[in-house]
Amino acid sequence: MGNNGLFERFTCATGKELHGRTPPPALLVSLFLFADFHAAGSAEAVAVGDRLSAVGAGAFRCSRLGRFRYRLCGCRLVCHFVTAAGTEMILLRNRIAAVGAKPSLHFCRCTFSFLSAMLQAVRNDSHIHEYVRLVQREWMLRGCVASLNKRGLEAQQPDVDVMKLLAGVTDDMDGLREHASGGVDVRMAAEVAREVLARSFRNQEAREKGEHIQVCTGFDELDDLTGGLYRGELAVLSGRPSMGKTAVALHMALQAARAGRNTLYFSIEMSEEEVTERILSMLSGVEAGKIRFKGTNREERALLEKAAAELAGLPLRFVYCGSLAIDEIRAVLMTRKARRELDIFFIDYLNLIHIPYTRGSRNETTDLALGDVVRKVKLMAVELDVPAVLLAQMNRDSDRRLAPYLPILSDLRNSGAIEQVADQVIFVYRAEKYGILYDKDTKEDLRGVGYLLVAKNRNGATGRARFRYNVSMTRFLSYENRLL
Repeated sequence: MGNNGLFERFTCATGKELHGRTPPPALLVSLFLFADFHAAGSAEAVAVGDRLSAVGAGAFRCSRLGRFRYRLCGCRLVCHFVTAAGTEMILLRNRIAAVGAKPSLHFCRCTFSFLSAMLQAVRNDSHIHEYVRLVQREWMLRGCVASLNKRGLEAQQPDVDVMKLLAGVTDDMDGLREHASGGVDVRMAAEVAREVLARSFRNQEAREKGEHIQVCTGFDELDDLTGGLYRGELAVLSGRPSMGKTAVALHMALQAARAGRNTLYFSIEMSEEEVTERILSMLSGVEAGKIRFKGTNREERALLEKAAAELAGLPLRFVYCGSLAIDEIRAVLMTRKARRELDIFFIDYLNLIHIPYTRGSRNETTDLALGDVVRKVKLMAVELDVPAVLLAQMNRDSDRRLAPYLPILSDLRNSGAIEQVADQVIFVYRAEKYGILYDKDTKEDLRGVGYLLVAKNRNGATGRARFRYNVSMTRFLSYENRLL
């Protein structure tokens, strides 16, 4: 970027005009540093750039900085460290300290001095694990120093017991190691077994009273196979495009809401209005196309009004999150849980979740990024103690197989972590989509018949569950019943 481009960027950000004057060398240095911060492309970089404008060119006129080429070299070096650290100020401060300690780079330490205020003011949570490691490391070092100082004083006593002293040093170090391990809780198997049995007996008593501990999906054969959706577990619902993933997920969400469960549905692919159109079609039985553009008659409008009235009494909420990252989705869930408005949540769908890329993470593959998202969704389900349903796309491998093109776990798109992290993996499959209208073995009519293929069930059996659907995929029934 040339100087003119730098001046324009600086003018837009700070509101300061140069009015055709030749910029002083100190301002030129500021512009170089400001441009590199903006190149990092993060909110932290912009915050630092804003603070640079507040500091002003006077901060660069310190006589300790030496000649202009040293100032320029030092600022470019700062930009290099910022790029490597992902504009994280604590990491940058540590790198500055390491470089500034070298006598040959004393001018760098002087150049960095003006950044001290910014280093203390700019923070973000993207490096929270690094913060924890830094605090733990400093605590461990101080513990070592305190222990060794204490034992050092004991060693100077003339009547000290050497073996006892060595045993004390070992005990101190073992204690520090135990804290460094994160305080892992080791429990007896018998204790855990008692808790498991107690929970199992409580759940059995609740079922005998007619209460449902798990969330029923509304597909009878699927509920018979898996038992439904369990708290703290992640169910992945996958399928090829147009197989009906969203329709099946909306049916599950609707049934959960009808059972009185507070249901939260995150839609990335469709707006709230589009999702609501499909829900109204499910409740009323009116074809979705008529609601959208074909028009309805008086009888159908009455059905839609009745469906809207029923929907008003259901604890079903929609969130359009086309630009939300997984951490922002988590914030919404935490808020709803705190208000006791969350019993189950759906995310439609994984491959469209916004993944914010920073300078330090741009080399990550999509597989790694989506794998991290899946792990976070699973942790949210455990932390919030609610079932989670995550929709995901499949790759084209199933379409390249021979008929009937049945999907398998390796068909999950972009991330092998899905099949590892998920408690259940369910594929939506419709033979009719491939032009297969009859079962070649049983001669069964497959028109309007779909399958939910349970490819993975960590705590139960796998298998297939059948269901029936109408042409527009807005109504679902158990397999035993037929749609007229």
